[in-house]
Amino acid sequence: MSAEPPVTRFRDHTNIALEFFIVALTLLPFLILSYFYASLPEQIPEYLNLRGDVVVWGRKNLFTVFRLALMGLDLQLLAFFMKYGLWQRYVARLSQPAGRFASETLRLMAGLTDWLRVMAGIKLFVSAIEVIFLTNERFGLLATAARAISWVSSILGIVGAVVYFSRALRLKRRMSPEPVEAKQLVDPTRVRGGIFYYNSADSSLFVDRYLFNFANLWTYVFLLCLLGLPFLMFLPALTS
Repeated sequence: MSAEPPVTRFRDHTNIALEFFIVALTLLPFLILSYFYASLPEQIPEYLNLRGDVVVWGRKNLFTVFRLALMGLDLQLLAFFMKYGLWQRYVARLSQPAGRFASETLRLMAGLTDWLRVMAGIKLFVSAIEVIFLTNERFGLLATAARAISWVSSILGIVGAVVYFSRALRLKRRMSPEPVEAKQLVDPTRVRGGIFYYNSADSSLFVDRYLFNFANLWTYVFLLCLLGLPFLMFLPALTS
């Protein structure tokens, strides 16, 4: 009798030092912007073109000043929920015949998610505080440095995603599991109206066929963050 694959913990795919770094990147803009808020002018830059020139100005208020910081927080919550949901999905498959393939795929996806979280965190950190540099001549050189960091983090994020996806493709070719009868991972009696999965006994956030488990309260937090992201991104452009 072959031994069953061990159930992996979420902690096994979480680096505490990295999480502290991401939390710092996410929260520091709120502290920095709060400190400089009173000294910011009444008109502040909201959108820049690819050359770094301001194309949309807005009136100073809490939303316009903290918009990018809120976007960074929103993105980090979305990414963390996605990582946790992916972990739940793949852990459910570790006891199946393709358990080793699921374990390796989980390791790659967790690594990709963390890489993108770091790059997005760096980009939105400098973008959020860039309003200080663009409205104060003393920090002119820092505005240039912020644009450079923003571009580098964006490029590294894309390059990292390509590298991880290429590894995933190689893994799939090398370890692609043979067709087997998959175990039922959801209780069909908990499906409402044929499309909504609602099972309070299931802690899963994401469900293969039905996308979400609507009995999980974190699903609604995830959806709120998902809907809030385009609001934070595009509202100033629509109202300017």
